[in-house]
Amino acid sequence: SRLESQIQVAKHFATGLFAPDNRDKEFGFIKVAVFLSQKANKVWGVPTTGGDRGTVQWTLPLPSTAKWHKMVHGTVSAASVVHGINGGTPGTEILVLSDVPGAATWTCFDGANGKVLSSGSVETSSPIAQIIPIFGGDECRQVAILLHEDKSVSLVPDDESTKALAKDRINKSKNGLYAHIVDKDSNQLQSFMFVDTGSDLQAHPVGHASFPGESIVSVAYPQRDEVVQSPSSVLGDDSLLLKYLNPHLAAVITMSTSPPEKEDEIAAALMKKKTPTKGKRKPAGVTPTTESTTAVERPNLFVNVVDTVSGRVLYRTSHVGAKRMGSVPCVITENWIVYAFFSENTRRTELGVLTMYEGMIDKAGLTAFSSPEQTHTFSSLQPRDSKPVVLSKTYAIVKPVTALGVTSTKGGISTRHILVASGDDRITSIARELLEPRRPTGELKDHEKQEGLFQYTALVPLISLTSPSYNQTIEGVSGIVSSTTALESQSIILAFGGPDIFFARVSPSKSFDLLPETFNRALLSFVVVGLVVVLGVSKYQSGKKVVKLGWT
Repeated sequence: SRLESQIQVAKHFATGLFAPDNRDKEFGFIKVAVFLSQKANKVWGVPTTGGDRGTVQWTLPLPSTAKWHKMVHGTVSAASVVHGINGGTPGTEILVLSDVPGAATWTCFDGANGKVLSSGSVETSSPIAQIIPIFGGDECRQVAILLHEDKSVSLVPDDESTKALAKDRINKSKNGLYAHIVDKDSNQLQSFMFVDTGSDLQAHPVGHASFPGESIVSVAYPQRDEVVQSPSSVLGDDSLLLKYLNPHLAAVITMSTSPPEKEDEIAAALMKKKTPTKGKRKPAGVTPTTESTTAVERPNLFVNVVDTVSGRVLYRTSHVGAKRMGSVPCVITENWIVYAFFSENTRRTELGVLTMYEGMIDKAGLTAFSSPEQTHTFSSLQPRDSKPVVLSKTYAIVKPVTALGVTSTKGGISTRHILVASGDDRITSIARELLEPRRPTGELKDHEKQEGLFQYTALVPLISLTSPSYNQTIEGVSGIVSSTTALESQSIILAFGGPDIFFARVSPSKSFDLLPETFNRALLSFVVVGLVVVLGVSKYQSGKKVVKLGWT
């Protein structure tokens, strides 16, 4: 009841007077970071809060003969979500797969304390190409479907309960269960659909996207448990931009494999032309004037927005003069794609930003008496439905970028910030408004000012006050992940990859729903009690005065 809830709140407040550390547990600030090392063949659990913060709480050894290890946690798509595959699960079970010769060994353990729940192995006749997580097993609630290079399908654990669970997921999915394989050797992406034949599971090809003459350097996906508060953006003139929210997107970044010298020679030969001389006749022996023979540089970095269900490339953009590197940092959030690369032409790091929209509704197009004609269904297999309208812009920062991340909150209400790990071993938070592709190059109009847009400037400043790492040095960051808490204003970030591990709590939109740690609760209690006493005395004196006036 309402009275019981108020009593419970009062108890929590009174408990907080004497044990302020309890708020970390109530607000979901207590996390355990689970790390897997391919070289050490181990899994570690590290608390991120409390007195044991930063220490190894538990260790799980893995087979040293394995080619690779993978942690599996989450589940497949949910039909009731608007965006994101809703892969977040409340369970703490984690499945670790190890690829040993002729088999795949697995271990299921509790990520909170490292306790092993079950383990086993599955024989494999072909290398594993993709892992599809499923939540809801018996002994271990985290199971997986394995898709092999020969397109065969196996289950982990390989028992009847897991088989029944996988078939249930496939048969209950309205449009089927899909998966894809990114083959960096052949530089292509293949999509498949799982089919229940009764006796076993099969993967049938659906589509593919190939990138000839290019090599895949990075692949980015939307966050599993991302929450989108609004499916549209309100402009300054009250019109709406409808966000393109496709949970099956993937940003495949490729680089040209052809040497740039050969490309320049060919381009120069094609662009070289003779032009007739004009004006006065020149002396004999003078070389006829020609157009500049400067080589035209070809693009060597390509960003491909791919639908992983149909295998179609929905959008493709390119950049010239990008430095060849092993990996290009990239992050996807809502209808945004942000990536970073070093340009050898401008000698600086550039941030590419793509925003995708379905269309636009005019301010008079949605009223109480009229509404635009829209379809209520979306299919990745329909080319007209799956094509987005893409806006793009390129920004620059003065430092190299090693990793990108994005903040995430419980309800998606707080402003999202892009987290940038720079080459000077720091992490900086950049408000997404600064990277808006619709920032005008000319003078701002009134409706653009009302929307809060800024005039476009290529250089994005890295402000020290917005750095979650403050004055600390975090070396070799190659990945940044974020997690939600019980409070909307708070987001937890974890940076890793090098010898340093960094964990912090950030507030993208300030702490609007959280009292500061230095808040004086005792003083507030005394003030409230004093006000109650004053009100009681005032009421008594007022009643006494009324009675006295009544007798006179």
